[in-house]
Amino acid sequence: MPKIKARTSADFIATHIREVRAPNRIREVLKELRSIGREHWIYEGELISEYKIGSRDLNEFRDLFKEHWIQTDRCRSGERPKRIWFADPKLAAKFRNAGSQA
Repeated sequence: MPKIKARTSADFIATHIREVRAPNRIREVLKELRSIGREHWIYEGELISEYKIGSRDLNEFRDLFKEHWIQTDRCRSGERPKRIWFADPKLAAKFRNAGSQA
């Protein structure tokens, strides 16, 4: 019989409680983005499609990570603003502040 690792209540919470699971997943992705490079950035749509973070989870928990993302203004007529996530919150702050000085 194979040796079975005991599952704890913490394992259950991390796996099944959305209020814990979703923010932890976002933290994992931010860590992975930092491993790519401190100046790495990604569109929110790519977070959803490439990293399998649910749009509902992002909508609900995005503000927990507000230091990591900015929202662009419309660049061209008809173009919708985009949210861009940064591996390094200092870089996000730099672009956020640059936009407020325009």
